[in-house]
Amino acid sequence: MNSLESIAKTSVTLLLLEPFYGHFMMGLPKELTPSKDSIGLSLNNGDTLKLLIHEQHWNGLSKDRRYGLIKHEVLHIVLQHIYQIKEYPNKRIYGIAADLVVNQYIKKNQLEPDAIHIDRFENVQYSHGITLERDMDVGYYYRMIHEVLRCDAKCDFQTACKKCNGGGSGNGEKKGSDQINLSDLLNDDACNGLERHKHWEKFDKMNEGNRKVCEYQTNRLIQETAKRIKHIKKAYGTMPAGLILMIEAILLNLKPAYNWRRVLRLFATTSNQSYLKNTIRKASKRYGTVPGIRVKRRNKILVAIDTSGSVDEEELMEFFSEIYFIWRQGATIEIVECDTHIHSTYPYKGVTPSFTKGGGGTEFDQPLIYGNESFKPDALMYFTDGYAPVPDVLPRYPILWIISSNGILEEDWDFLPGRKLKL
Repeated sequence: MNSLESIAKTSVTLLLLEPFYGHFMMGLPKELTPSKDSIGLSLNNGDTLKLLIHEQHWNGLSKDRRYGLIKHEVLHIVLQHIYQIKEYPNKRIYGIAADLVVNQYIKKNQLEPDAIHIDRFENVQYSHGITLERDMDVGYYYRMIHEVLRCDAKCDFQTACKKCNGGGSGNGEKKGSDQINLSDLLNDDACNGLERHKHWEKFDKMNEGNRKVCEYQTNRLIQETAKRIKHIKKAYGTMPAGLILMIEAILLNLKPAYNWRRVLRLFATTSNQSYLKNTIRKASKRYGTVPGIRVKRRNKILVAIDTSGSVDEEELMEFFSEIYFIWRQGATIEIVECDTHIHSTYPYKGVTPSFTKGGGGTEFDQPLIYGNESFKPDALMYFTDGYAPVPDVLPRYPILWIISSNGILEEDWDFLPGRKLKL
């Protein structure tokens, strides 16, 4: 059996036994390499997550350990460990803490021999009375390891710290024959568990814009996976409570601010576009065929995005999150990126762009002119913080202003023509 076949077989096993992990794995971009390194997470084109599977290491694993490795990496993604790494100076300790979290969700026979598991720590007697509890988050284990080592919480492992970097095997630990010493582990470059995290530094060095895009795409994959398993009775029964709570929190944050189906119905009642849709509910009266044919109308929406210097990356992600839900209602969307003038126009297909153009001042007129003279939409939706002069151009179509959560207050927006909503 070659590597691709064994990866597919592992995915199928996950689908059958633990559907969430299996469906998530199928939607995750993967790259197969001939390296003997372990499996790991990395970046693709700077803002897309991918799973690196190294053939030599993979082919040498049993079926159970292949299963455990895939589950291990999926848990790191869903629990947002790769995106939280910026918050923790000591990346080495952070890697141990992250593995202490996810490996508690994996059976022992599915872990590699040197896997970092809490069983190897919880019975260690620390002279200063510290014990590690089960089922805690990465922040807890990070803090507790610092306490055990008695090193500065701001230690980044790159500087000379006698406690965690070359501190020997002391530090108040009485090590049993089946236990592991934290200081030794921190300095063990051959540990497969920590070696798998070597690409995490790419997530640590990402700029804020790319990180937001990557995190947004990951959360979309989590959302789509949750939808696929919603009707599988045993799906949630095989997942730990902590993971379910994390998924529910992500799904809550991805909910649209408004019922865009209702907004579109009320806001743009006429449409220049129509298409035919087959239906089994209504047979054709003329031909009596089943399925029948129904004429559907599609809203043609011009969406202007304020990319001026006053709109930050968080607000842009807020805008694109809502645009995604508008697009999901079946609207045809043309994006216009603009500050004092139009920088870019393109059809929106459900994918957030990796960067936007702008950064100058703000004027509202250019998108209105573009709509009047070129695109001629059913309606214009203008995403902005609202900090700009009164527009001089009058639109020839309905206009809706969607103001960012950090934008102007409702009592200050009367100068904008048309309807207004605040995110």
